[in-house]
Amino acid sequence: MLAKSRFSLCCTILTTLCLGACDSAKETSTSTPAVRPVKLINVSEAETTQVSQFPAVIGANRLSELGFQVGGMLQELPIKESQRLKRGDLIAKLDQRNFKSAVDSAKAQFQSAEAEYQRAVRLAKEDAIAGNVLEQRKTQFDVTKAQLDQAEKALADSVLRAPFNGVVAQKLVKKLQTISPGQAVVHFMSADSLEATIDLPASFLANIPKDESDSNDRQAFVILDSAPNQLIKAEFKEASLIADTASQTYAITFAFRSPENLLTLPGMNATIELRIESQTKGMRIAVPLDAVTSDGHNNYVWAVDQAAMTVSKRSVTLEEGVGNTVVVTAGLDENDTIVGAGAAYLSEGMKIREWK
Repeated sequence: MLAKSRFSLCCTILTTLCLGACDSAKETSTSTPAVRPVKLINVSEAETTQVSQFPAVIGANRLSELGFQVGGMLQELPIKESQRLKRGDLIAKLDQRNFKSAVDSAKAQFQSAEAEYQRAVRLAKEDAIAGNVLEQRKTQFDVTKAQLDQAEKALADSVLRAPFNGVVAQKLVKKLQTISPGQAVVHFMSADSLEATIDLPASFLANIPKDESDSNDRQAFVILDSAPNQLIKAEFKEASLIADTASQTYAITFAFRSPENLLTLPGMNATIELRIESQTKGMRIAVPLDAVTSDGHNNYVWAVDQAAMTVSKRSVTLEEGVGNTVVVTAGLDENDTIVGAGAAYLSEGMKIREWK
């Protein structure tokens, strides 16, 4: 019985000691503030030129679907796809026999009507012919002249020539095929003058180079996926004023000339690089986008006191732009240290340690 009482007493003492140790540990843990590991960066002055890149698709600056205005059998088709042509070079020709026969017939009728009209004019001067007869001869002369002009135009239209310097993109018919008026014969596009289209956020629209006067501080370059190290100068061509309903972006088109050493075709993938000189005066600090947080009204970063290793919220003013880096125009000084990652978990005065 005595042994049992001693055992109960020992259990009670051990339980009391354990609870006391737990309370002591709890007090120690609550009294020691948490030290948050964060990534630190030393900010520096940003470049004066903002460089942004956007995916683009290459298209032909001039792409035409060429065909005959008259119909007939296709007699000649001397071209090949991807063949370069100069303005006026032959693309295709219809069978000429019917057109030449029509011209000869119309010419004979015109010559006969012309002779009758000239004879009627001479007789009218001698009052040897009635006035209405002269008018009939004049009408017949005009009709046959119009018929001759129409026949000669049809003969000319039976020959299809390149309307500008370009390249045959695609043949749509074959030799000896019967062609209808207006039927497409070839796709013909400009050889060197191409265009690249991108989808641009609204914040960038005001900074697009629109003419030569802007070229010193606003420039655009095309970078082909097949030649990533070669920059091709581009010029602003046009901008859609209606935003895409899904992406809320605007289609912007740039024109450029393909270098002789590069094969550039419509449908190729590329990148448009925009280089825009900043119009903001004074200090400009570049910081990662992840370093900036917002409370719904103001933007701020967490500035670091290097001596105490604590953070404090600092309001900043940002320059408009898109990308992974933003430019601070007020609120920071060069060589300030801020939190570059982990800012969402901080509070005013919190102690931190650098996470590497």
